[in-house]
Amino acid sequence: MAPIINIELSISPSTHCFTRRSAPTISLRLTLFPSPPNSSDTITLYTEDTPLDPRHTLTHAGFTITDLTTQQPVKVTEVHNAQRVANPRLRVHGCFEEPYFVTLRTGDAEELSAEFGRRGFRPHPWSVVQLGREVDDAGNPRSARRSVSVTGVDGLEPGHEYEIGLNTEDLKSIMWAPVAKEDILLEEGYKGPGANLGDYPWIRDQPLDFRVGTTRLKVLEEEEEEASAVVEGENV
Repeated sequence: MAPIINIELSISPSTHCFTRRSAPTISLRLTLFPSPPNSSDTITLYTEDTPLDPRHTLTHAGFTITDLTTQQPVKVTEVHNAQRVANPRLRVHGCFEEPYFVTLRTGDAEELSAEFGRRGFRPHPWSVVQLGREVDDAGNPRSARRSVSVTGVDGLEPGHEYEIGLNTEDLKSIMWAPVAKEDILLEEGYKGPGANLGDYPWIRDQPLDFRVGTTRLKVLEEEEEEASAVVEGENV
């Protein structure tokens, strides 16, 4: 039986208003369930270009978004680009790939997070995104084109509430091993035989059993809505 991993999603803050210059943070909290007797209580996943790579997930339809106000799925950004082939992926300490080796141990949680929006860009509502143009600080359209799909909060609609989940189908492609990453990574600077990522005997034909939750995000019409909600809560 494949190891069972629980994924808890959360967004902080759980509301967003487009008067803010930055997007909220989405977090994935991974917990390895207790294993059967004689099974490993430690596993390592390789997460690059998978739903467990939050920045990649934002632009490759890894997150699912459902508009709870309209009960309709939201079309999210899906960039189709060539895979990285300039250099082989490695499994040595200090390599570019090292952050994508994620070790889980029974009883401990590992958290992965990213800004829930376009990196380096201020989020905008759907009324702006649907124009397909970048805008300046005053909201005036520029000549530069942009995606007309939703990327995190970028492209959502004020006054709506959303449910965010993960593309569980893509989780099946994650390769893993029943050891800690320290047992996979070779010494820094090693360039000899076996240094490539694919040289390690990863388990690829036994998908992990992911139990994935969802989280909710409310997009405010104005910041005052959130302040009023806090005051009302304090007066209860």
